[in-house]
Amino acid sequence: MHETDNTNYMLTFARKWRHWGGGSGEDILVEFGLSQREYFRKLLVLVDQRIGAAADLPHPIRQQLTHICHSRLRDRRTHRTPSSRYRPVGLD
Repeated sequence: MHETDNTNYMLTFARKWRHWGGGSGEDILVEFGLSQREYFRKLLVLVDQRIGAAADLPHPIRQQLTHICHSRLRDRRTHRTPSSRYRPVGLD
């Protein structure tokens, strides 16, 4: 996926899930191949620096996404590694 497409998709996903706190860690892992922490760090940079489609975000949505990113980055559960079901089997 092209970087711009990925950026736009991250914002589309974030806008879709903003009413529910930003989406589950499992959805984020499946959609982007990122941990929650990585995803919310990248999203925060996009929103703060107004990169790609983030340049056109209405101010209230920008504030809401920024708040969600900060909240999820503070949440201890965001710092956990993905569950064992996502780890390759037999590589121990």
